[in-house]
Amino acid sequence: MNSDLINERKDSTVNVEEMKNFLGHIQYGSESRFHEMMNLRDRMVAKIRPIYEENFYNLDRDEKYEMIFKKSLEIYDFLKENKISSDSTDVMKLGVIGGVLGPEKILFTLHTAAFKVSIELWGTNDQVKYWNSVMNSNFVIGTYIQTEIGHGTYVRGLETTATYDKVSKEFIINSPTLTSIKFWPGTGGITANFGIVMAKLIIDDKDLGIQAFIVQLRDFKNHRNIPGIETGDIGKKGGFESHDNGYIKFSNIRIPLFNMLMKNAVVHADGRFEKTGSELIMYACMLLLRGGLCSFGSILLSLSTTIAVRYSAVRRQTSNLEGIEPQIMDYQTQQFRIFHSLSSTYSYIFAANYLIKQITNTRSETNNFALIKPADLSRLHAISAGLKAQTFSTCLRFAQINRLCCGGHGYSAASGLIPIIQEADAGCTYEGDNVVLLLQTARYLLKCAQKGISPHYQPENWNNLVESDLFKQFKIYFDIYHRLYDEFMTEISGKMFFLIKEKGFSEYQAWNECTVQLVNIAKLYISIYVVSCSFASISLNQNENNRLVLSQLLKLFILYEITEDYAANTIRLNILDADGMKEFSERLLSLLKKVRKDSVVLVDSFNYLDSNLCSVLGAYDGNVYQKLFEFAKNSKLNTNNVHESYHRVLKPYFDKNKLRAQL
Repeated sequence: MNSDLINERKDSTVNVEEMKNFLGHIQYGSESRFHEMMNLRDRMVAKIRPIYEENFYNLDRDEKYEMIFKKSLEIYDFLKENKISSDSTDVMKLGVIGGVLGPEKILFTLHTAAFKVSIELWGTNDQVKYWNSVMNSNFVIGTYIQTEIGHGTYVRGLETTATYDKVSKEFIINSPTLTSIKFWPGTGGITANFGIVMAKLIIDDKDLGIQAFIVQLRDFKNHRNIPGIETGDIGKKGGFESHDNGYIKFSNIRIPLFNMLMKNAVVHADGRFEKTGSELIMYACMLLLRGGLCSFGSILLSLSTTIAVRYSAVRRQTSNLEGIEPQIMDYQTQQFRIFHSLSSTYSYIFAANYLIKQITNTRSETNNFALIKPADLSRLHAISAGLKAQTFSTCLRFAQINRLCCGGHGYSAASGLIPIIQEADAGCTYEGDNVVLLLQTARYLLKCAQKGISPHYQPENWNNLVESDLFKQFKIYFDIYHRLYDEFMTEISGKMFFLIKEKGFSEYQAWNECTVQLVNIAKLYISIYVVSCSFASISLNQNENNRLVLSQLLKLFILYEITEDYAANTIRLNILDADGMKEFSERLLSLLKKVRKDSVVLVDSFNYLDSNLCSVLGAYDGNVYQKLFEFAKNSKLNTNNVHESYHRVLKPYFDKNKLRAQL
């Protein structure tokens, strides 16, 4: 065990076991459930060898795909043997399956999170029962197929068609244009054998909007494509090397009438189209997916933060006046960067879990979203869209900063940071481009302003929380956030009114003239949500020392936001003057010293195994250099002392030039 890490843990004021239980309660719903999941993880790791021990990041893409496929099946069998549902969101969290897969995702993520959920939410009772029986009696690997090569966020623009044939009582699925070819669905290239296909319903040449259809992609017996379906992997990407994102082209694929999910819209045998439920429920699947993504993004952020903080305690560099190399964590510039990441990690974990709780409660109270009120759905959509955007933007930002904080070694695949950066990068555009999602949030905020209602979410028991002694420490910050929001919204609303009434702009033109400001106010709205959820979560902590440390961490997060992210608008709108901003900056710097002594234990509290991190730099024991050297020796280029390319390329070149010299 590295002596510096021993001292860091010994000198901390945080009770690490109580902090683990507190975070576990928040993430899993109760301490008992948390311990149940950690026990499951530890048993899983004992039975299935983690990729951390398999030289995974030195493998080729085909080898990575095969290994993750094999590990995914082993996890599936392990859960089955232990009579545990693979549909459980708790089980699928990276904190659990990550014990085996590290930051990599199980290959069946979309099967459980999108394919099965779509059937459950959009299918009739008979359809749900039938397709569950199909899945129970066959090895179905489902995916969700929406994005096209020429269409993404704009769902109504999808070109894939499902034309109803009244004679055969079948739908005919087609990709009529190049831009209609489905592109990017996870496991859609070579793995999945079924998919939920989003396509335009056509009856008697009339476009009746986007509906969901279940389509078999591959044969159960030999895994070959169903005739008329062309699929393939889309090629090498910036990450996701172990997963096959696919392209899918349909040519006159006939499916039964029963294969259209008909809970909310029905096509009768004679071709009559009837809406039987609320179209709003079509968005419910996306709510669940985005809630899960917010949790996933916050966990990715915690992985990169853990690596950077531990390595900063182990790494020593540049001698001081006594000729001793200090820990790099003792440098203020290092603290300024990694503690920004640390404070953000905790805040986004709290916010993501509050959102999941909101969505879960709403689902329970509204009969699987069937009775959800439009106003409630609009707010959940606005929060989930904005929080997904901000979670992954923050995750990408700090994954890269944490990489830089680890110096040159951070660039090695052995650091474990590269796949986190790649995943966070992709997360900024998959399941909704971040900017587009923030504009969707902003549209909701404008509507609230027009109606004169507050868009802000208040956690349960908020009225009592604002009367607490703890809130007195934060009141000034909440006042600044809300004043800034109100002033900014007044400014944006006034500008749009002026453009429409005085300049004669259309609503679309006025909107487009204000989109930069609208994105910024959406970010501010989500910041208020994050801070509110964080404060409510911290208030639940019963350990006085731990609550104090978490309060300092939240103050640090807020001060970073006010002095960096929102500084220009805060001063411009006269919320703070220059002296006030200077005072807040000084508060921030003073808090760095307080957070410093607890930082290692704060990341220990995430309760990750080394196999969760897949990082030699973030190893719990701190034996960084030995592990790094072992990783280097395991490079496939080192298999032979003399590489094959010497005999094929270099030696013939030398021999040719030697012959020329003799001539």
